[in-house]
Amino acid sequence: MSRLLWQRFKEGDDQALSSLFEKYANDLYSYGMKIANEEDLVKDCVQEVFIQLINKRQTLSISSQIHVFPFKILRNKLFEELRTANRKNAILYALKEQESEFEDNIESSLIDIEQKEAIQKRIESALSQLSKRQQEAIYLRYSEGLSYDEVAELMDLDKASARTLVYRALKTIRDILGDSFVLFFIQMKQFSLSFYCAEE
Repeated sequence: MSRLLWQRFKEGDDQALSSLFEKYANDLYSYGMKIANEEDLVKDCVQEVFIQLINKRQTLSISSQIHVFPFKILRNKLFEELRTANRKNAILYALKEQESEFEDNIESSLIDIEQKEAIQKRIESALSQLSKRQQEAIYLRYSEGLSYDEVAELMDLDKASARTLVYRALKTIRDILGDSFVLFFIQMKQFSLSFYCAEE
């Protein structure tokens, strides 16, 4: 009887399709719930079983084991969906981890930027207390990394005068920055001549 029903279905009998649905739907659902225990997913996959059966009806092999075929389709479909869901969950977890790390990095970067800006402002404030010649000497010595001989030559000074000019400028900066004086040397490598030029 069962094989005859399948044969009618294979030949395009829509009534046979309805009969197969009535015969297998509940058993497929019960079997699917043992695998996935997700009602909506199982119902969708049971429907997918019959869609696949319709698509493959002309190539069906009506053997004595044909009644097992819908359960194989359901099992494969459920495992496929579960693997996809697991991949999605893994991806979502990874994305959330990256998002959290990104937010932490952004926050840390913003703090670093604010700190650097505050330090830069303090240094610029200290530099603004220097004379134009002292500013130029400091820039050439610590931003450009020139030797005292080179500073002296560029500024039309002798070496001793260049050294004294830089020393007095550093003393003024140290008095203003206090314990933060060491930050001056860290920042001066990034200090732009634009500050010096703006003061002229």
